[in-house]
Amino acid sequence: MKDNRFAIYLGRTKLLLSIFIIILVISTGRFFYLQVIKGTELRDLREQNINDFEYIYPKRGRILSREGIVLAEDRKVYSIAIDLEQKPSEKSIQAFSNIFSDRTSFEEIKLKVEDSLKFRRSEVVLTKIGQEELAKFLVRGEDLTGFSIIEDYERQYDPHPSFFHVLGHMGYLTESDAAHFSTRINDYDSKLWRKVGKSGIERVYENELQGKHGKKFFQRNARGDRRVITGEEPFSEGNEIIISIDYEAQKLAYELMQGNKGSIVVIDLKDFSIPVAVSTPSISANDLRGISSSQYQELLNDSSRPLFNRAFMGLYPPGSSIKPLFATFAISNSYTTWDETIFDDGFFRFEEEQRVFNAWKEGGHGYTDLNKALVESSNPFFMNLSVKYEKSKFVELLKSSSFGSKLCEDCYPHQYSPLIDDAWKRKNFGKDLFKGDFINLGIGQGYMLTTPLHLSLIAGMLASKGQYKLPYLVRNNELDFSIDVEIQEADWVKLNQALIDVVYSSNGTGYKIEAGNLNLAGKSGTAQVVDINSREEYDEVRKNINLRDHAIFIGYAPFDDPRYSIAVIVENGESGGRVAGPIARDVLRELLNDI
Repeated sequence: MKDNRFAIYLGRTKLLLSIFIIILVISTGRFFYLQVIKGTELRDLREQNINDFEYIYPKRGRILSREGIVLAEDRKVYSIAIDLEQKPSEKSIQAFSNIFSDRTSFEEIKLKVEDSLKFRRSEVVLTKIGQEELAKFLVRGEDLTGFSIIEDYERQYDPHPSFFHVLGHMGYLTESDAAHFSTRINDYDSKLWRKVGKSGIERVYENELQGKHGKKFFQRNARGDRRVITGEEPFSEGNEIIISIDYEAQKLAYELMQGNKGSIVVIDLKDFSIPVAVSTPSISANDLRGISSSQYQELLNDSSRPLFNRAFMGLYPPGSSIKPLFATFAISNSYTTWDETIFDDGFFRFEEEQRVFNAWKEGGHGYTDLNKALVESSNPFFMNLSVKYEKSKFVELLKSSSFGSKLCEDCYPHQYSPLIDDAWKRKNFGKDLFKGDFINLGIGQGYMLTTPLHLSLIAGMLASKGQYKLPYLVRNNELDFSIDVEIQEADWVKLNQALIDVVYSSNGTGYKIEAGNLNLAGKSGTAQVVDINSREEYDEVRKNINLRDHAIFIGYAPFDDPRYSIAVIVENGESGGRVAGPIARDVLRELLNDI
């Protein structure tokens, strides 16, 4: 019996020993294979797996006013983001939501984690982390695996709403942005959604402002923890940009609009830079930071359109403000002289179509020459001229005055004033221009539309005796007065006097401006919102504020040595001389006092 048990025991021992020897041989062989035969390959693979890097984002360049006042700059902020390398567990998500329960919830964080893992993009879960919150995170760090503190920069803007449309704003990089900036999204770290300029100076000068990112190289252990920093590729901060906007004049211009919809644009005729470009109403660029999609939609749906840049994008009939340009055209092409007179009885009769056009002044202006037609704004005088215009010459005038072409290289976005020619009318109405079209075009109505920027440029062109170059906010273009609308010196002297009389003569449409010693020359205008034929019709229409005429004034000062040109449009303001003109006066006075 004992011998049998011993034999069984011995047999089992031999079996176990045999199994142990077999395992030892296999393990030794595997070890030899991995260390000797495959050692180099595996070591290389191990090195690849643990070497990693992250981007170092530079500080974005500041934007300064022409006096050197900071309008936009980066300030350091802390955020908490999802760490894709460690992947937050359910437990750490719960711990995180408990610690920051006043700012987020478990469900919200879990959804962001799921999106982050799905799109392989590190979501920022909390922004603007204060010192107290930062301390909470650091104390409970072991419970918050999968979340990490990141340092970032937040764009801070001068809070005054007058600067929003010029400066623009920042937003997350999209595929279309990447194509626009000729940058591959993959060049940027997946841990942060990179922000770029979306409009204004921020977008036009994105490449100069953003700087060049650097890299920090490090190694991770098998668990993904960072162990050793192995090197660094330096970054370079973005360039500082000085724009031509005058800080005080810009703010004053905005306040003078008193909440009315409209725009003010000033051009410095010394170099054709833009010291004032205001669109009202507006917002502070800081208001868009952290805004929800529903809040943004509210801004888009706001009937006053605070996000719309009226200065560069708004298209308005110029009304009578365009008459000085057409006066120079008529004189240069011998369609009239300064001495020619017509009798203005308050109507213009177009015999060819047997139509009668009513003028704004009942009874008319009586015997009227070109000076009086400008000073008192006689529509029949300019209608009478317009039927004489040769189509090709009129279109050439519009082209040389920058209709249908880019007005400014760094005003973004900006709209072209349409070039009204046969091609334009065929595209929009299926037929060519005919003589009757020029009757309305000749008084700045009908199909004619211009931007406030363009009207200020036209005023500048008149002030500069027909010579001008395209305006700018940062960079002077190289045109060097290469654009020229022909105005003879003797004709310019008479035109200048007529525009002075508009403001200082008691019968001038701009007399109520009370310009005093500003030495202002200009032309007021009233642009119809709806087509009407009588004063009685307008009295009925104006009961709806949004259907009232727009008030326009363009001009320049001082008239004996012009330094600034200006265009002011007050939507539904009705009177260019009474409403828009005084605004122009006060803005120009502010600028000229600084000289």
